Amino acid sequence: MKYKKYSIIIIAVLVGPIVYVWSCNSSGRKIIDNGIGFKAKLSSYQLFKGEMAALKPNDGVEIFELASTLFTDYAEKLRLIKLPKGKQMVLNGTGLPIFPEGTMIAKTFYYSKVAKKGRKIIETRLLILHQSKWNVATFRWNEAQDEANLIADGADLPIDFKGLDGKRRKISYHIPARQECGSCHRQNDVIIPIGPKARNLNFRVERGGENINQLIYLMQRKVIKKRKIDSLIHLPNDHDNSVPVAQRARAYMDINCAHCHQAGGFAGNTTLNLDYGTDLERTGIRFNKSNIVIRTNQMGEFHMPKLGTTVIDSEGVALIRKYISGLR
Repeated sequence: MKYKKYSIIIIAVLVGPIVYVWSCNSSGRKIIDNGIGFKAKLSSYQLFKGEMAALKPNDGVEIFELASTLFTDYAEKLRLIKLPKGKQMVLNGTGLPIFPEGTMIAKTFYYSKVAKKGRKIIETRLLILHQSKWNVATFRWNEAQDEANLIADGADLPIDFKGLDGKRRKISYHIPARQECGSCHRQNDVIIPIGPKARNLNFRVERGGENINQLIYLMQRKVIKKRKIDSLIHLPNDHDNSVPVAQRARAYMDINCAHCHQAGGFAGNTTLNLDYGTDLERTGIRFNKSNIVIRTNQMGEFHMPKLGTTVIDSEGVALIRKYISGLR
C-alpha cells in the first residue's frame, strides 16, 4: 500500500507537466461568430478627429488606461471606448462593468520610434456589443497611415524599432487572425473584453492637467454611472517598484495570463487559476512553479503567453522569477 501511494505520486509528478503542456496548447473549438458585418474601413467608425494618424479621439470617444497592461512585443497602445449617446456603463464590483448595448471598445497598437519612419501604427482591434454579444474585428493600418482596412486572416510584419526602454529591436510583429482572438477573449463559450475591469481602471491618471482617479473622471464624463468607489480594490502597476513583488507579479499574471488561466478560460482545464482575486493557495502557482518559469522564458510551441508575443518579455520573466523564488 505504501509503495502504491509513492507510485501514484511519482506518476503525477512525471505526467502532470505533460498534461499541463497539452491542455494549454490544445486548440479548442472556434467561438468567433460575429453577429454583425464589420465595415471595410476603420474611418467609417469615426473614432478619430482630423488626420487618423494623429490618433486624436473624436467627440464622444473616451481614452481609458489600465494600471497593468498586457505585454505585446513592446507595442504601445491607445485604448478608446465609445458608448451610444445618453448611455452609461455600470460598475459591477471589481470585474468588468455592465456595458450598454452598442458599446465599442478599440485598441490601437503602434511603435513610436520605428527606424527611418518615426511612429508607425500597426493595427486597431474593435469589440462591438450587439444584441448582448461581443463581436470582434481587426483592422490593419496602411503604409500611408491614413486608413486601416478590415482583415480576417492576420499578418506578420517586420518591425525595426526603439522601445520605451531605449533598446533597439527587430521583430516580426503578428497581427492575429480573427479566430485567434477567441483564444484570449473567451469566457466559457462567449467573447468578452479583457482589460477594462473596474480594478484595472481604479487608479490615478492625468486628465487636463489634473491628477484624478480614472473611475471618478469617467463618472464626471458620464461614461460610468456615479457610485462610491471607496470599497473597490485596485490592480497595482506591475512596473511600479514601490509595490511589493508579490502584488506586482500577481498583477502581471492577471493581465497577461488570467484571461486563459481561470475558470471558463481557454486554459481553464489546467491546474492554474491566475486571477488576481484568487487566493494564492487556490491558484496552483506553487504546484506549477517550474512550468511557469520555463514556459515564460522560452519561445516556440510551448511559450506562454500563447498568443500576442513573438519575443520574451525579459522584465516580466524576471519579476515572475523573483516572486516564485520567494515562495515557501
